[in-house]
Formats: sequence, structure tokens, C-alpha cells
Amino acid sequence: MEIPSIPAEDSRGAQLARRFCRLAPSFSRRRAVHLDMLLRFGAHPVLVRVRDGRVASAEAPSLPLPSCDFAVRASEEAWSRFWQSVPAAGWHDIFALGKRRELVIDGNLQPLMAHLQFIKDLLAIGREAQA
Repeated sequence: MEIPSIPAEDSRGAQLARRFCRLAPSFSRRRAVHLDMLLRFGAHPVLVRVRDGRVASAEAPSLPLPSCDFAVRASEEAWSRFWQSVPAAGWHDIFALGKRRELVIDGNLQPLMAHLQFIKDLLAIGREAQA
């Protein structure tokens, strides 16, 4: 069965999801991280599979409710502001976004907290390069 790709529509959420999927496979750290994380860029989900500290895959899930360890959901605006090269205060960290009620984390928090810096760095991969 073919895995669906992120829709080619021009919505901001689809653009953000495609950007993350393009950049994520290059992310790796020397760490024994093994987890499945569902990211949601507005209405656009991306299932991220991390194996042995490397992003093994980042693509649209083939099922409406894919199995994952935890999910991170945020609006298109929240991701756009979080991914600025130097985000404004309150938009710079996933916990700051959570405090603003712009980001929600669901599921098993143990793998998230055990590999917190890895996850934070992975989620920030979409930040614009500094000039």
C-alpha cells in the first residue's frame, strides 16, 4: 500500500508539513532514541519515526489514527512563529507555546521527557537560517 504524501494544496499547514518532511530526514544525534511521534501542522498530520537517533521517516500517515507514542499539535500560526530565525518571546519553545495554549502534547510523555532536547531540536529544524 502506498503511503499518502502531504497534499499539494497551497495552505500554510501543508507548506509547513512539507517543509518539515523535507528537512527532518537529515536530523540525527548520537543517542539511542526510538519513538513514533505524530505532529500536526494545523490540519496536516506528519508521522515521524525515529530509530537509533535518526529520523527514519517523516510522512503523512496512511491511517486516520496512526499508532504513536505521543502527538504534538499546533496551529499554522504557532509553527510559523516558532520557526522564525529568532522567535519572539513566548513563541521560542514548545513549553512556551503550551503555556500560550498554542501547542498541545498528548499521549505517553515518558519518551518525550526522556529525550526532551532531542525532540526540541528536531521540532526546531524548520527554523529559518539566520542571516
